[in-house]
Amino acid sequence: MRVAPSASTPGRCCVRSESGRSGSTSWSSSESSPATTESVRAHGRSPAPAAHHCAGSRANHPPRAGRLPKYDEERLRLSAASTLASKVTDPASVLPAQLRSRAASEPNRPFLQEVSGARATYGETWEGVRNWAEYLRDLGVRPGARVATLLPPSIDAAMIWLALGCLRAVEVPVNPELKGAFLEHVLDDAAPILCLARPEFVDHLRNARPALAVRAVERGAWQTLSTATMAFDALPMPADIACVIYTSGSTGPAKGVMLDWAQFATMADRIPLGPDDVTYNCHPMFHVTGRSPLVSMCATGGRVVFRERFSAGAAMDDIREFGCTTATLIASLLLARPPRADDADNPLRSVFAGHNVALAAEFAQRFGVKCYDLYGSTEVGFPLVLSEPPDLAHTWCGRVREGYRARVVDENGRPVADGMPGELWIRPGDRLMIMVGYLNQPEATERALAGGWYHTGDIVIKHVDGTFEFLHRAGDTVRRLGENISATAIEAVIDEHPEVVASAVLGVPDSVAGHEVLVAAEVVESSALNEPALYDWMTSRLPKHALPKYLTLTDALPRTPTNKILKAGLLDSIELNSVWSPPGRRS
Repeated sequence: MRVAPSASTPGRCCVRSESGRSGSTSWSSSESSPATTESVRAHGRSPAPAAHHCAGSRANHPPRAGRLPKYDEERLRLSAASTLASKVTDPASVLPAQLRSRAASEPNRPFLQEVSGARATYGETWEGVRNWAEYLRDLGVRPGARVATLLPPSIDAAMIWLALGCLRAVEVPVNPELKGAFLEHVLDDAAPILCLARPEFVDHLRNARPALAVRAVERGAWQTLSTATMAFDALPMPADIACVIYTSGSTGPAKGVMLDWAQFATMADRIPLGPDDVTYNCHPMFHVTGRSPLVSMCATGGRVVFRERFSAGAAMDDIREFGCTTATLIASLLLARPPRADDADNPLRSVFAGHNVALAAEFAQRFGVKCYDLYGSTEVGFPLVLSEPPDLAHTWCGRVREGYRARVVDENGRPVADGMPGELWIRPGDRLMIMVGYLNQPEATERALAGGWYHTGDIVIKHVDGTFEFLHRAGDTVRRLGENISATAIEAVIDEHPEVVASAVLGVPDSVAGHEVLVAAEVVESSALNEPALYDWMTSRLPKHALPKYLTLTDALPRTPTNKILKAGLLDSIELNSVWSPPGRRS
């Protein structure tokens, strides 16, 4: 089904208010430029396309949706200067300012590195940022303009983001795997004035939107740009929009989440890190997880190592070769690899490994590393973090970090007692610490931030010791014979099977039961596991009403680029008549 394009005019741009509290977006018109494709290469700067300007002051925008009540704002202003809210709303906390400061004090300290061999110190990174900023300014990029990017995790990708920040422009990182209506929806909704992409994606973009101005960014382009002459003394403010990240769209059309620099600053100290730490980053730049390592490492003076795409086979070898001490990894994919005698011989000290604490515990034991868990989303950042789960029987997702409040509520928004399930709501110490809102969707923004709380849509339990247990995504359930069955809970059990990499639980419409449970399981390579054997294994681990009527095994489940199971469209791809069912269950 084709996604209807936004009514916004291509070539328009959004400018954040000085207070950073914009709900509805103010616009200023500009004409679309003719299609242009040129490579950023050693010949330096290219002729600029028609310039796009964004008129208007940042001060003439209405208050941001979901603003905290006046009494809370007054109380927060009186809080200690050491609080997270005070830190992240300081202009010195924004990433471009942190980089400039670090480049001045430690210019020769290593900062960015690629597994291909390229590297840049803090001083070289700041110089590259300035060069990119001047290049982009010459192309007509002005404050508030949106620039789309299709770039893998790399030195250039990091520099371009920061360069756009120095221009007070807004990056829109785009998933390069988007095609057809999905790609058209993002481009129409974001209305970028320019797109920067690896050469292999240029035709892809031109086919989707022929009028879009495109520049091809060759690998290592930062080393070929002309030296900047601009000083760039005016850096972005905490309230300025740093980027627009589109949700993966696994359950519906993607929404553009507008994030400010203050929210990224909250990601600097999720766990204890120091100047000798090295982060392994193989996550895409169109995801918060691919950007947060830049914040945490720049804040401490550490180093970031980029791999353009996650590889379960290469990850641990990369980590050993480059001395990486921390990473966000997918425990199930690495545990599915055959064990090696040297698994625990690695420099890792801390890893974020996901909500399944049993898998995290297995990962910690096998690889000799401390596993953390956290809860987060594009909209709210990472308000919960946990280093020591109380036990291995629950899907723990953390305790509330300093600077945030959390509430568990029923369907009417009333708080529930500890130990009872409900929707998780998050409230930050400052409105700048969560998303600005959804681009071009003021109603969705108001719903998500109603009453000054972010409504996560996730069902959790808060225990008496303050730890939160993740149950399932609201709506990610199968209602069978009047019983709500948590898809996430079933998946967590099935994923514990030693020959299962990951699973997806879906509801199949049924005239009698309402819905029946279907399980699609991805098995390890060369597995001899079959459906009857897996079903027998499940019968001792799942309640009878949760056992699947349909069970299918596959070599690979579809995934989003961030390695989440892509459930949208999965059921339609399965031929039910040929799917195995336990004896007596097939109607």
